[in-house]
Amino acid sequence: MAKQKKLQADSKYNPLDLDGDGIVSDTELAAVEALDKHEKQDAQRRMAWIAMISMLAFTALVFLPFFPDSRINALADLFSLFYIGMAGIVSAYFGAAAFISRGKK
Repeated sequence: MAKQKKLQADSKYNPLDLDGDGIVSDTELAAVEALDKHEKQDAQRRMAWIAMISMLAFTALVFLPFFPDSRINALADLFSLFYIGMAGIVSAYFGAAAFISRGKK
């Protein structure tokens, strides 16, 4: 069995030592990687939800009576870009999620 290297007291890898024994094992590294992956997936999920909610809120806001038709017509191209951008975020998230879940089987 190979000798394991102990961490220094001020090592940048100390947060990875989950059990506090002074050694960062492969199991601890895998756990940290899994946590990082989970955090990334959570951030992507929140981004997709915010994009969907912003599209709905924006649509409701535009149909309120205090926006004149002339202003809405002048900004129509910008509105289209907004919807395309938000829909792109949502579709990329759901497409990636479907691709990843398909590979797990």
